[in-house]
Amino acid sequence: MCGELLTTSRGMVNTRIRYFDVAKGLAILCVILSHSAIEAQSVAPSHIANTIISVCFSFHMPLFFILSGYFMHPERDFRWAKEAKQLLCTYLLTSAAVLLGVTCVATIDHGTRKDVLRQWGDAVLYGSGDISDLTLWPVQLRIGAIWFLLSLFWAHLLLHIFARLPYTPVWIVLSFAIGYVSARHVWLPWSFQAGMCAVAFLHIGYLAKQIDLIDLMERFPWLWGIAAVIWLVSIIWFDGLSMAMNDYGAHPLLAVVGSLAGTLCIIGLSKLADWLPGVGTVLSCAGRSSLAILCVHLVEDDVLPWRMYLDSLHNAISQVPLAVTCFVVRLPIDLVFAALLYVIPMVNEWFYPQLSKRRRVSA
Repeated sequence: MCGELLTTSRGMVNTRIRYFDVAKGLAILCVILSHSAIEAQSVAPSHIANTIISVCFSFHMPLFFILSGYFMHPERDFRWAKEAKQLLCTYLLTSAAVLLGVTCVATIDHGTRKDVLRQWGDAVLYGSGDISDLTLWPVQLRIGAIWFLLSLFWAHLLLHIFARLPYTPVWIVLSFAIGYVSARHVWLPWSFQAGMCAVAFLHIGYLAKQIDLIDLMERFPWLWGIAAVIWLVSIIWFDGLSMAMNDYGAHPLLAVVGSLAGTLCIIGLSKLADWLPGVGTVLSCAGRSSLAILCVHLVEDDVLPWRMYLDSLHNAISQVPLAVTCFVVRLPIDLVFAALLYVIPMVNEWFYPQLSKRRRVSA
């Protein structure tokens, strides 16, 4: 999800496309904003929070998968070691930080550390983005946003497999259908079914690169208008889109098509933002740091008792929408700790793969 992960996880892109980094920067900010809105809804439900959720969830996770697919080379051999390090090992390292954090909080609150570790250990082991009644064994908690890392690993692997089979699109559609339908009956560990559906978004990104879709949109500007209308309709009729749990709402076709249109619109807006002094630089930096920001955000989201804090925030600043207040409070925390990860030797290469690549090149 970080800049290099999405542009060079397949390893062969040397020149960055900055407006893609800007798009990822916008998307990672929307991840934090939407999670803040969800927390706010549990304390002080509002139309503003609901609108934020509808807008952000309509595109943010599909965008990351689509852009990952855009830079993939599925015809090449699957790089087991590299994929495992960048995705699975990063998942485990972030999970370890969660376990350490919840243990510290339990100690401070005089809670039972054994029970806390058992519950969160189950969440780490299962790797589910949200709580489900359909798990193979009872799991009380969810690991949260880093389900993305597990799902992306499976989606990368599946796309490499399907690319070697005849009628690749048929296998892609079949994978999505099986992942979607089976999730109604059982939810498997390590977000495997989420990966089965996510492979479709990777393939769409890959096809977009093959036909040079962005250039096509620029040559026929009216296509941006169509995309904007579709995205707006999907937001107005939004009734759920959680790639984490293969939930595409009551209108799954509209949710999928709307997410594709939303991704195109965000890319278009990113091309414009890239021309604004300072704005493009800041957002592209966030995009290149999005893996670190995601993982830090996940840790603070799991460890800190935000709902308890939000009551106090809402009472103190009741005139400001609680979703906005929560976002403004959380964002600096995520950015500061993501920046700290950048300067910690060895650890930084897990969350900023571009540093690992830079070291290999210099060697």
